[in-house]
Amino acid sequence: MQRHALGVLAIVLLAVGVATYGRQDTAVAGACLRIGAVLALLWLAMPQLRDVPAWLLGALGVVLLIVLRWPKLLWAMLPLAAVLWLLRPRMRKPASRYTDPRD
Repeated sequence: MQRHALGVLAIVLLAVGVATYGRQDTAVAGACLRIGAVLALLWLAMPQLRDVPAWLLGALGVVLLIVLRWPKLLWAMLPLAAVLWLLRPRMRKPASRYTDPRD
């Protein structure tokens, strides 16, 4: 989905949520506000999400399904995620393109 369409959809959903807030059926307003907020955050994060490797998205999906099935495993996965975060390979800084003319 293109970023512009995502932003417009987020604005429309947020506007519908605000317009229907306080009426008899609050489910529509709540759903529109929540979905609009999530789409707005996705719109903001979209440039960075293009750099996320596909395997990481798959792994997050599997972890989400496991935690939904067995919620007590969340307490075991949080320290594991912290350890994996600390042990991840670091990206090297690219070499400077500037060359000293005195060399």
